[in-house]
Amino acid sequence: MELEAPGTGLPRLERLCIKNILVPAARVVLTWNLALFMVKREIKIIVNLLKKIDKVKLQQKMLIDRTFAIEDDTRQFSVNMVLEHLMIAGTTVKNVIETLSKEEEYKADIKIENVKPSLNKEQQLEEFVAFYETYFIFIKNLEKKQSKKRKKHPWFIEFNNYDWSVFMYMHTFIHRRQIEAILKELSNEYK
Repeated sequence: MELEAPGTGLPRLERLCIKNILVPAARVVLTWNLALFMVKREIKIIVNLLKKIDKVKLQQKMLIDRTFAIEDDTRQFSVNMVLEHLMIAGTTVKNVIETLSKEEEYKADIKIENVKPSLNKEQQLEEFVAFYETYFIFIKNLEKKQSKKRKKHPWFIEFNNYDWSVFMYMHTFIHRRQIEAILKELSNEYK
């Protein structure tokens, strides 16, 4: 089965639903601290799901049904590839938040194809946890929580630093569901 190329995007209706319903709703419901709490919650769920699973299984690519808000090419990832993607995208988001918080322009283009995983490392879970520990400290200590400067998400709208912090939660939630789908396929394979 041939999967679509990275950066192809989401189905139109799904993208419009996220852009016009979910993103505006998240802006109303989530505060800076609540978004941070929710990201922490997602990371804890992910770690609890994975901490007792053999590292070899975490590197095994599995084809899953497409889940909400992930591109077609992302359907054939290993768990470690999802963790790597969350770190790559998370690093970009952290850098965007930091730049916008200084009311500076984030000049680099943000492209979906640039945040795809490539390594599928054995120690990915440990690196993932370490990255998010630094992210939590960074967000907790950041003073400017509503920048005037914005940076457009490749699929959606321009976000300020607060919006990007909320997006971090939404993005992590989506990929936690992807991890669960991969684990389900892994368990079916090892029955």
